[in-house]
Amino acid sequence: MSAPLEPSRELRHNLRVKGRDRMNRWTCVSRWFFGAIASAYMLGGGLPGLHDVRGIDAPTASPSRQQTEGSAFPNAYYDSLLNGLQVILVQRPEASEAIMSLMIKSGAVFDRAGKSGTAALTARAIWLGAEDLSGATLRQRLAALEATIHTDVTWDSTTITVEAPARSLPELIRLMARVVSRPTFEAEAVAALKAQFLEAVKAKSGDLSEVADQDWYRALYHPHPYARPPEGLPEEIAAITPLDLARHHARFFIANNATLVILSPFAPETVMPIVRPNFGAMLKGKIVPPTFLAPAPLQGVRILIRDLPAAPVAHIRLGAFGLERFSDDYVPALVLAEVIRLRLERALSDIGNPAPRAHCRFDLRTQRGPFLLSLAVPNEHIVPTLRRALHVLTEMRAAGPTPEELAEAQRRWSEQLAPDALSPRQWVEMLHRIELYGLGRDYVHRFPARLRRVTQEDVARVAEKYLSPQHLLIVIVGRAQGLADALKDLGTVEVKAGT
Repeated sequence: MSAPLEPSRELRHNLRVKGRDRMNRWTCVSRWFFGAIASAYMLGGGLPGLHDVRGIDAPTASPSRQQTEGSAFPNAYYDSLLNGLQVILVQRPEASEAIMSLMIKSGAVFDRAGKSGTAALTARAIWLGAEDLSGATLRQRLAALEATIHTDVTWDSTTITVEAPARSLPELIRLMARVVSRPTFEAEAVAALKAQFLEAVKAKSGDLSEVADQDWYRALYHPHPYARPPEGLPEEIAAITPLDLARHHARFFIANNATLVILSPFAPETVMPIVRPNFGAMLKGKIVPPTFLAPAPLQGVRILIRDLPAAPVAHIRLGAFGLERFSDDYVPALVLAEVIRLRLERALSDIGNPAPRAHCRFDLRTQRGPFLLSLAVPNEHIVPTLRRALHVLTEMRAAGPTPEELAEAQRRWSEQLAPDALSPRQWVEMLHRIELYGLGRDYVHRFPARLRRVTQEDVARVAEKYLSPQHLLIVIVGRAQGLADALKDLGTVEVKAGT
């Protein structure tokens, strides 16, 4: 008698999935949002433009509460393919649009030395064509499907998002799986894309706010890759070749290093049979861990001034190293950032018309992120603004917030993170960040209670731990005349001319 047939591994997997579907084992995701992450990584411009790489800002004003259709967050269904790809499906029956977003859990930190911008260019270049699918044909199909492509490359991740009418989702799944799995990086097309990308990067370098950010991150993190802008430096982007893109793709665009999120009106049992055979073609590989030299700790107060006499306003960046990735201080730190902003804007209310606006944030990153306070002020107000900012930090470290400041900061965060204040793309991005940083799928469920439990003592403890006015990095981009003498009592001052 012949041996009984054993079901294949794939068949056993399918049976398990169907069993889960029949049992309706869905993972409920809270209506609340770990908003610090989403506000940190808002999805940016489409192909081939640049996204906006920002940190985790405290709310700059009382956020609007625009009611959006179907704003209550529905259930999320989790699954994985045999190649290790994590799949998260979100069904919103009322949605007319579909969002499909693939996150590679490696970003610009893995750009090779002298080739910064490789990750950002690779994310865009995969859409130039794939095996048996020319760039022209691909563009025609995307246009027919009314699809819009967005890329978001940060230091820690690469996210490729496609939005289209829901009816286009099946074909989009097939197309995206092909370009992600088998891009061709044809030399002529890459050269044209690189030229466009370079123009966008160069245009961005004219933004003095961006110049201040880059100067500050470079000084804080050198020699760590966080010192480089995620989109790369123009002179290094120019050196990138199609072979560099192919190597980066082969090394990091692997299934077990990725998460696919799809938000649509369709049920998981409808979507998964399309996802599985198409994205199952992604290769599995060895995940490359980050092994970088840690930046040196700050010693004393260092003030770097970039002299731009014609600058209409001065941009000030002030901060230091902040939180570790899994720090329990994160929620109190969010409250602290908002309290600092509120108090500093009150302290600056008599400077200029309108008064300067402050931005304060603690970045969450794979490795230790920064604490950063940002200001833009008239050049003549640089010195008093900086001294008042230092005074606010010193006061906060010594005594913490008042009860009124604590309550106001909690209220603002609660309003900003309410589900009806968030777009579907923000929800998708939130799911990605939870997976990227290993926060746990119940994190958003626990976040509102954690926010409410933050006390004055918690904020004071975090302020004492992370705010050290004696160890700071300060960057000023603006008119340097007289600043070196006026600020030399605060720390060492270095002046650099021009851009």
